[in-house]
Formats: sequence, structure tokens, C-alpha cells
Amino acid sequence: MTRTPRLRRPATVTAAVSAAALLGALLPVTFAPAAVAANGCLTEVETGAGPIPFLQPGGRCDDQVPPEATLESITPAPNAAGYIASDSLTFTFSGTHLDEDEDVIGYECQFYSTAAEPTSWTSCTSPVTYDDLADTTSVPYTFKVRAFDAADRQIDATDDPSTNPFIPGSPADTDLPDVQQTPEVAVVKVDTRAPQSYIFNTPYDAETPELPMLTTDSPTFRLAASEGNVSYTCLIEDEVFPCSNGNTTFPDLSAGTKTLSVGTTDPAGNVDPDPATTEFTVPADIELPKGRKWKESTSRKAFGGSYIETTQFNARFSVRGTNVREVRLICTTRPDVGILKYKTPGNPNWAKAKLKSKTIERQAVVVLRNASSKSFTGKMKFKTWSRGKPVAVDAIMMR
Repeated sequence: MTRTPRLRRPATVTAAVSAAALLGALLPVTFAPAAVAANGCLTEVETGAGPIPFLQPGGRCDDQVPPEATLESITPAPNAAGYIASDSLTFTFSGTHLDEDEDVIGYECQFYSTAAEPTSWTSCTSPVTYDDLADTTSVPYTFKVRAFDAADRQIDATDDPSTNPFIPGSPADTDLPDVQQTPEVAVVKVDTRAPQSYIFNTPYDAETPELPMLTTDSPTFRLAASEGNVSYTCLIEDEVFPCSNGNTTFPDLSAGTKTLSVGTTDPAGNVDPDPATTEFTVPADIELPKGRKWKESTSRKAFGGSYIETTQFNARFSVRGTNVREVRLICTTRPDVGILKYKTPGNPNWAKAKLKSKTIERQAVVVLRNASSKSFTGKMKFKTWSRGKPVAVDAIMMR
């Protein structure tokens, strides 16, 4: 008899079928668990169900709560205006899970000083330092840090969790971000250069250019600096005067030689190490003498707001000085001016002040003695030597 041979199933197929049959015998009929996206999902893989969980993997889930980074400190700390006076910045940060997740937290940073925000992030750890920073121009430096779940980020929750076609898992419906969506942000301005201060509109004095005499007790100087938005500090003989950028008036200065010092501080706290200075001499206002021969007249253009004048003969006044060489009068010169004489202590002779001019000139400066004259201490005396002709004097400089 002729026999027809039977085909054998491959052993692998038989084994697979037997395993499937065995599993069907051991387990009740179940369906793969539905994908979930709940805050309780921490590993993005659900725990298996049934008596043999390792043979029945759970489906994917989506961890909805990424970790968050917290910026703890900036060194050096920016001031109230957001500036630092250093070319190096160090940022310290930490991260935390907002649920019971125990996955490792990773960090990514951005640091830039461009108007356009970069699209890429760089892996970083705390603390992170940036050195050799250029001074800020119109765009400040921006630092950003964000945290991410280092384990979940490698998993796409919408992928099938199982490679076994006979025991399929179920993917999650979504794969929400495992990265912090709102990074921590710090904006810092860098300024390492100290400002330089300037004084303009200083008085001109042809007689003594190195030490000019003012013709007012309330001078105005124009102040400036190499940087904008600086604060000014102005001192005259250690007395603080309010001042600011542009024209600044220093009112009602006392008589004598003064030094104005102008320093500036920029928003980063950098201080001008070499303040600008200018030196000048303020004359003294001539007070109304006793008696009736002089009268006082007011004028907003006069030194100190007033001057004295007379048309009488032998109208006198005197001014005391110490170690005086130079003497100048601020007075009115004119064609029809009267005669004014003066003499210094120890000198028996009277000299004549040159008050005559072709036109009337208010606040003219008349030099009576120069820096090479012999010094004196005591009262310098003045008297008129004419009748019916005007003599008007305003202030006197003695140094």
C-alpha cells in the first residue's frame, strides 16, 4: 500500500500555539487596559493586570505633570535697576517634581543677548557660569532654565508598549510634554565701565586763566558724562550741592576761592574714579556803608541782587582782607563817571580807580592790584573824590 506522507508543523509554530493555548487556559479572557492620562501616571507605562502581570504588560499612559526648575540665585546679584558691574554671571537653580514622580530631573538652559530668541537649548547643570561678557548695549542678557523628566522624555506615550504581537499593549492617546513649558527667566544688564564726568561753561578770565574770577555768586555750569542715565554728585569745598545733567546753577556761594568737584555713578554702580573739577574765585558783595552818602539799589543783574551808588563827595567804604595781593572791583563804568580812590594798609598814597569808559557798562571788572603786587592784611579803604557824578560799585574780589 502506498502511504501519503503528512507535513509537519515547524516546532516554533507548535510551541507558539501551545503557549497561547496554555495562556488561554490559565487566564480569563480580558481586554488590554485603556490608555489613561492622569496625574497618577508616573512612569508612562501602566502596571500590568492579572495574576501574572509580567506576562501581561500594561498599556502606555501619559505623565501630565513635568518637573519644574526654580532659579535660586544670581551671582553677583543685580541691583534694583537690573545691572551688574561684572563680566561674569553665575546662575544657581534646582528642580522638583510636583507629583510623586521619582525620575531623574534634567535641565536645559539658554543664555543670549540678541533681540531674536534662540530656538535651541543646551544641556546644563547647576550652577552654570558665563564669563567674558561684553557690556550691555540696547539688548540685555537673558537666561532661561527649564526642567525635564529624563526618563519620560525618552518615551513616546503613543507608541505600542509591547513588541509581542500575541500580547499587545495599548498606547496612550497623547504624549504631553515631559519638559517644563514655562521656563524660569532672568534678565540682567552688564556694565563694567565707569563713567567719566565733564564740566563745561567754565568762566573765562584773561587776567588769570588758571584761576578765573566769577562775576556772580550763583554760577551755572553745564554738566555731562560719558554715559547716559547717570547720577551726579557735586561738591564745593566739601559741601554737597544738588546737580544733574545739563545746566546746573550753584546758588548763593560765599566769597572766596572754591573748587567744584563733579562725580557720576552709572546705573550699575560704577563710580567715576577721577571726578571733574574746576577752580574759581567768588567775589564778596559790598555792603551798604553807614551814613547817608551811599544808597543801595536792587537789580536782578547785580552781583548778589544789589549795588551801592552815590554822587556825593568823600563817600567812603572799606573792605578787610588777609594776605591779599589781587584786588578787582565789579562796578559800573561810564563816560560821566565820578572819581573813586583807594589805598591799602600801610600805604599813605591814594590811587585812582579807572572807571571811565566810552559807554555805560554794568558789571565791568576793574583791576586795582594784580597777583604780583605786595600782599597786605587789613582794611582797604575807598572814597569818592568828585561831586555830582555817579559812582556805582557792586562787589570786590580780594585774594
